[in-house]
Amino acid sequence: MSVPKVYYNNDPHSFGYSTARSRWPKILQNAIDDTTAEFSKSTDSEFKEQGAQIVEQIKEFLKELNNNAVLRPFKEVEIPGLKSYNETLSKLGEVTWLTGPWLFCECFLYRKVDAFIKTKSKWQTFDVFNKLKRDTFKSSDKGIYELALRYRQLNQQIKSRSTEELDQKDLEFLFEEFADISLWGNATDLSLLANATLEDISSVQGKEARAKSAKNILCNDLPEAWKALLSTEFEKRRIDIVLDNAGFELFTDLILSLFLLDAKVISQVVLHCKCRPWMVSDTMIKDYDILIQDLRNTSIFSEHRADLDFLVDSLEAYRHSGKLLLKESEFWTVDLDYWNLSPQETKYGGAELWKYLQDSALVIVKGDLNYRKLTGDRHWPRDTPFKVAIDGLASSGIRILALRTCKADVCAGLPKGKDEELCEYWKSLGNECGELWCASGKWAVISYSEGK
Repeated sequence: MSVPKVYYNNDPHSFGYSTARSRWPKILQNAIDDTTAEFSKSTDSEFKEQGAQIVEQIKEFLKELNNNAVLRPFKEVEIPGLKSYNETLSKLGEVTWLTGPWLFCECFLYRKVDAFIKTKSKWQTFDVFNKLKRDTFKSSDKGIYELALRYRQLNQQIKSRSTEELDQKDLEFLFEEFADISLWGNATDLSLLANATLEDISSVQGKEARAKSAKNILCNDLPEAWKALLSTEFEKRRIDIVLDNAGFELFTDLILSLFLLDAKVISQVVLHCKCRPWMVSDTMIKDYDILIQDLRNTSIFSEHRADLDFLVDSLEAYRHSGKLLLKESEFWTVDLDYWNLSPQETKYGGAELWKYLQDSALVIVKGDLNYRKLTGDRHWPRDTPFKVAIDGLASSGIRILALRTCKADVCAGLPKGKDEELCEYWKSLGNECGELWCASGKWAVISYSEGK
């Protein structure tokens, strides 16, 4: 099969069309507002002056975006990774914001805002999206309390049994449930975990809860991933999670990690973070530290203190012992798709990451943006096998499990006829463009590649 073209911002049948014209301007305006609020409360005159300069730069950029200006090469090439954007731009030729390749332009936008900030000496550590991340996390208190309670109960049950006494089928069901929670984030109803006993995991009620959750998962390769995980000897059973959003989604990723470590399903988990503010809500290492601080803060989370303290203590114990690691790489925020996770990509960290991930028993890749980079954000027919859509990654030696809620156009691995069925259904709800069911966030895919 020939490789199809990428999605462009001038295609009204693509979610990139509305993203470029509606969502991006709102993101830039929020960045202006939050930067202004940051320097307005400061008494440092140089900090205020530099902050005002950042705001003026973002305002000018917003005008360029709305006027469909041409993307200009970065001048700040001393900032790591920006040369990659200039190299790609020179290959593409003239590209405008509202007509260019969606994924490339979107990455370019976030790097442009970051460059405005990184060139100001007093603003090096400023996260322009930090307020939104924290406010969103604080508003997820109900789900946080629920998961903290259930985690503590399950932990006590697991710790009370020897490894031999833990039923592997029950552990597989728990793996599926925690993976579902990590997949859906706030959308999960936590229905199975409401039982919170190992005996109930394989009950009729538990099976019904999983079936209800699974109806909008269009392909589900979790059993294959579980089997592959257990086929690795325990000492080498490290999982890597390429993180998506900070806040509640990160919290659910940490719950999944805790379960796997507690039950001795894995020996280590490595969380891969972005090294700069990215796509508004993506996780940086400092976001983990902030999450821990917020969970300990009784003025933010006043209920279920014993459960929350137990959870935080467990996380920090694993981190101090080296069983929970956080890593970052420049590769995640260059414009290159993940087909460049290979020995050949030596300039921006792709080869280094490829080598590191060879030793992983399973690489869980979270979220929509990461999925777009896995598949090159291309017009694959949606019944294209996942292993075809990830190109060379299918033979990279890396075991990949993609957990993705569909919020963009690209999708692979669907059964024959499913895309056509969902297009008709989406139109029947009054939507003009049936193809955009795939950008609604109402469906998901869980796709696995053995890497061979």
